[in-house]
Amino acid sequence: MSAPSMRDAASAVRPANGPDHESPRTVTLAWYGLAVLLMTTLFALVVRQMLSLIGPSLQTSLGFTDLQIGMLQGLGMAIFACVASYPMGWLADRYGRRLLLAIGVGIWSLATFFCAFQDSFGGLFAGTIGIAIGEAGLAPIVYAMIPDLFPERKRNTANLIFYAGSLFGAGIGMALGGAMLEWLATSPAILPAWLAEVDSWRIAMVAIALPGPLFFLLVATMPLAKHGASSALAHLGDDGAALGFVPYAKAHWRTLTCVFGSMFAMAVAMTSGLIWFPIALPRAFGIDPATVGVGLGTAITAATLIGVFLPGIGLRLGQRAGGVPPIKVASFFVWLAPLPALFLPFVTSPFQAYTVAALQGAMGVAGSALMPGVIQDLAPPLLRSRILALLGIVNALALAASPLAIGLISGQIAGPRGMLHSIAIVSIPSLIAAAVLISLAQRPYAATVRTVRSQFPGAEA
Repeated sequence: MSAPSMRDAASAVRPANGPDHESPRTVTLAWYGLAVLLMTTLFALVVRQMLSLIGPSLQTSLGFTDLQIGMLQGLGMAIFACVASYPMGWLADRYGRRLLLAIGVGIWSLATFFCAFQDSFGGLFAGTIGIAIGEAGLAPIVYAMIPDLFPERKRNTANLIFYAGSLFGAGIGMALGGAMLEWLATSPAILPAWLAEVDSWRIAMVAIALPGPLFFLLVATMPLAKHGASSALAHLGDDGAALGFVPYAKAHWRTLTCVFGSMFAMAVAMTSGLIWFPIALPRAFGIDPATVGVGLGTAITAATLIGVFLPGIGLRLGQRAGGVPPIKVASFFVWLAPLPALFLPFVTSPFQAYTVAALQGAMGVAGSALMPGVIQDLAPPLLRSRILALLGIVNALALAASPLAIGLISGQIAGPRGMLHSIAIVSIPSLIAAAVLISLAQRPYAATVRTVRSQFPGAEA
């Protein structure tokens, strides 16, 4: 895009009202919009968790093997969500984020309904692909819409609320799905006679698909403020498309490499503990897996609670210190994450291992919670969904790499603590790499943000 046309785009996204002239109605509508996005995300998480919860029922009623269940829950969801993430982001940037998010809600609702009537692995696999495609754009589009709702001074608060809601929403989704299946199993007499012979998992899938039209309407009609690029997309036409991702990526490759490289390294470390601790601790200490589940679950809950509150405290202290940018606050927490991990090879009890996991997890959550805001600031408004889509791709790649790396290393280390040492061997260098990269990112990141804001003044409203 030439300089004049870039300036035309900038004028198109410039907000009509400055940040100090927000009316009470605008503020109310912004928080209403965030509530809609949170509820929609919870709806998606219930659908996603239900796919895990109905696994035993699928094996009983349809005779699926463990491999087939794993393909439904892993391959169908992870791979296709990763593949669809960037195209969904491109469509959202090009045609409107609210529209694409509503379409995504419709796709995953229809796919969930479709799953309820399948009797074969192929049919259910196709349904999970539909769910994955529909949900692929959820996080990137939502984080891209938050700047459309809130001015910059409120953006980090909105990001942290949504991030915390997403973390706790996974547990809420599991609890709601489990409660529904339990109710269906223990209260068959309440159901109509024509449903008496229908598998409970089919009824559950239909039930969680039914709110789809409601959420479609809520998303499609939610108001957007004039703080972001969405209000300009309809007016820019082909000029908006001219600002391509490839030219932007070439100009700011150092920023993108350091930021997303740090996030990948952090995700590898966090995933390694989450996946392998339930296996490593029984081997190392001879304890029952159920005991590990309770202890590790408590540690993860504590880490989440601490981690989602620390960023807000860090940002407030940064403001008092003269306006420390969010990327520096995130860097502080990322540098703290390797410290507890260094003690992992030397733990002598399950409690010590849980403590390491909780401290490392809290620092990781605190650093990760600030990264969506960091990406929002470095992304031009008309590319925001696409760049945020890279976040989902990075997490998916980390989810694939981490278990493989630890599995390979563990096979070379004998003894009951071999798995524990393997987690340390993978996670400690990954955490250090994440900290180094986020530090290296700060100078190019500042330059990228200055460039974006000079070209799109409305992005800093």
